[in-house]
Amino acid sequence: MDDRDTYRDTLFYALALVGGERELAGHLKVTLRQLKDWLDGVDAIPDAIFDSALDLVIDSSPQAIFRSRGFLQRHAR
Repeated sequence: MDDRDTYRDTLFYALALVGGERELAGHLKVTLRQLKDWLDGVDAIPDAIFDSALDLVIDSSPQAIFRSRGFLQRHAR
């Protein structure tokens, strides 16, 4: 696994924690199109975006982690 996979996986997990693309795009202060391009591997994820997503993962509540499991099962990559 290289950094691109790690960055994309972290971004996808942050997506699961917040519950959707619009919510994550809003949290990261980026457009929905840009977020989708990162998730689809079209564009490289900037370090600052990875850091923000990682902060979101680290700071997530037990309830968000529990909810994310259902999201991840429904949207398995």
